[in-house]
Amino acid sequence: MPKIHVLDQEGRWDAKNEDEFLWWPRVIWIDPGEVSGVAVIWFDPQALLVDGAKTAKVILAYSELFLHGPENGINGQVHRYLRLRSKLDEETGLATGCESFVPLQLNQSHEFLAPVRIRAALDYEMSKLKPHGAREIGNGVPLYVQSPTDAKSAFNNQRLTALRMYTPGPDHINDAKRHGLLHIRRLKAQGGIDLFKSMHGYEEGWFH
Repeated sequence: MPKIHVLDQEGRWDAKNEDEFLWWPRVIWIDPGEVSGVAVIWFDPQALLVDGAKTAKVILAYSELFLHGPENGINGQVHRYLRLRSKLDEETGLATGCESFVPLQLNQSHEFLAPVRIRAALDYEMSKLKPHGAREIGNGVPLYVQSPTDAKSAFNNQRLTALRMYTPGPDHINDAKRHGLLHIRRLKAQGGIDLFKSMHGYEEGWFH
């Protein structure tokens, strides 16, 4: 696991528990490209869906990393992302996402189309996975998508800074964090507890 930055100040995150990162609901998101940004965000569903707390009180911790180099192969970006995702999926609670990409220019360069290839590879690999706790493979594990415009308008650099989540430098990891935060916000705005359960599963202990 990459380094986990704990933001919780209310004693909910137990740093002494080595498997704490597998207890809380979490979302992993990738901003794909020749250099990809990946972020994982852990959150408290009680604070989000029941207490109506502000985002700063909902977010418990985050982690981030860059992926670069080949897209495919054992050490390629796709498989490194999926390996991290697999570790995070050892217990109930994970949702997986990828930034959507809509070409707005005629550009067939290898670099420009990297997001298309990476997302297609992730879609294919995740379609073969068995959902956590499910008996049937069905259509595999869903890969959720959001537009970069929506994520950037919802969580700009100023908001990331206020949340203590902004990282100076290339924006790939910040963009991945924006998507994770938007995903969490939409859980409440677009469906509440039912949407949350469909995307993250359910553990009674999450609602204390």
